[in-house]
Amino acid sequence: MHSFIIRLRSEEGNLTIIAFVLLVVLTLIGIFATKTAQMDLQTAFNEVPYKQNFYVAEGGVNREAAELNRSTYVVTNVGTSQVLATDVNRTLPGLDKSYVVDVRYLGAYVLRKGSSALSFSRYDFGVEARAGGSANSGEVRVASRLYKIGPKAE
Repeated sequence: MHSFIIRLRSEEGNLTIIAFVLLVVLTLIGIFATKTAQMDLQTAFNEVPYKQNFYVAEGGVNREAAELNRSTYVVTNVGTSQVLATDVNRTLPGLDKSYVVDVRYLGAYVLRKGSSALSFSRYDFGVEARAGGSANSGEVRVASRLYKIGPKAE
């Protein structure tokens, strides 16, 4: 009977040790999860200015596409490429966000004979809008090639 009591006393602290090890493991998992969440939040916070600048630059390209559609930019010779606007600072309507734009006329693409639209040509434009540029936000450039259909180029 004496050996039975000794045996119980020797197993008495095992539950405490197992509970302590489990508590340490769960604490470490919690610390790592918290650190990971903090890094994810910091990454998302740092990404906000870049995304804002991207959307401003993309909005600038879309606005210039509308300006091209309204024939705001005058092409003097459809046969040669030319710069229509360079480093023009513009503000998006309804926002206090500005962008800088470059607009180039790249040339005309005359449709081949036998096409269904013999009296029209495609006019190619290159538009690049830049937004941002401050030390904490970085500059974002969005470049696009736009096409306009118009009377046949001679």
